[in-house]
Amino acid sequence: RRMRVGLDYRPALVNREGIGRAVREAVRAHAAAQEAELALFGSTLGPARLTRDELGLSSVTRLSRLRLPSKLWRPLHAATGVGADRLLGRIDLFHHTQPTTLPIARAVETATLWDCLWKAGGSGWIAPEVAERMEASARAVVERCARIQVPSRSVADELVEVLGVDPARIDLVPLGVDHVLRVAPDFSRVPSTPFLLTAARVDPRKNHVVALRALEILRDRGHDLAWVVVGPPGHAAERFEEALARSRARAVVDWRRTVPDAELVALYRRCECFVFPSLGEGYGFPPLEAAALGAPVVSSDAGSLAEILPPEAHVIDPHSPEAIAGAVDRALGGDRRASTWEPPSWAASAERQRAAWARAVESH
Repeated sequence: RRMRVGLDYRPALVNREGIGRAVREAVRAHAAAQEAELALFGSTLGPARLTRDELGLSSVTRLSRLRLPSKLWRPLHAATGVGADRLLGRIDLFHHTQPTTLPIARAVETATLWDCLWKAGGSGWIAPEVAERMEASARAVVERCARIQVPSRSVADELVEVLGVDPARIDLVPLGVDHVLRVAPDFSRVPSTPFLLTAARVDPRKNHVVALRALEILRDRGHDLAWVVVGPPGHAAERFEEALARSRARAVVDWRRTVPDAELVALYRRCECFVFPSLGEGYGFPPLEAAALGAPVVSSDAGSLAEILPPEAHVIDPHSPEAIAGAVDRALGGDRRASTWEPPSWAASAERQRAAWARAVESH
């Protein structure tokens, strides 16, 4: 019989980027394969921020959608012994998709740990108190779950180094990126003049301030380029806001805090170059999405990026505005032919995930 898997679907309901995207696309791929029977846990007090069409749910997946605050599940479990798996009926395994796990009464448990950005107190990328909570949650996940899934070898190595996780308990499940290929682009808000593009939450880790300096250098060299920045403000976004207010290039910077997928895909397709000087990534969707749609990519090789970037990407030192500007110069002068690189697929990712789940069940 098919394995019956319970899965925490809460991130998919409320988060349009990152983990939310990964969870939605994984479920979509599992539903298409019909190799496992999924029961989704989506109990939250707040309403879903995406429509059912956007969520991609099908008749072969079940979503339990109680309007109950997540924070009540742990005291409820302590008082009654009832776990979130009870809500889903008989399941073989429950998969946690975020470090803030749910209480589970009987099922075998696995989890995905997406990154280790909390290490070293957050390294200034996230608030120290948030980093402390995230590390405590990650340690609890490692302690309670039979196996741990990671999106990259970089994250696996960090878990071994920082938390002492046995490598034999870690399953590498790379993510897909072919979701962008099915989105029809909306070109109505694409600039008519040449522009660079960066898509990332604005925080110190994503390194927008250094990218801004690189833009100034490029314009000083005679490149008439604008810069479209797509992403909401995150931790310490005021650093970029202040740098932008002082910048001599501020008039050509268009910061779009939220855009629909159709608009983002159009920007990927029409940009002169996609710039991603991130200082750390557990995986890194944006440069792969850009490459999948034919954009030249300038990126750091921080964290997982060294292992997932396509071979045509221009890799730079993310701390150097001059290095970023030089790589953009080379990218602009390159031949924008079709790449032989194949974007990683969600079908392959889901297959790897099912194999990891099977190993966890077999070990119990």
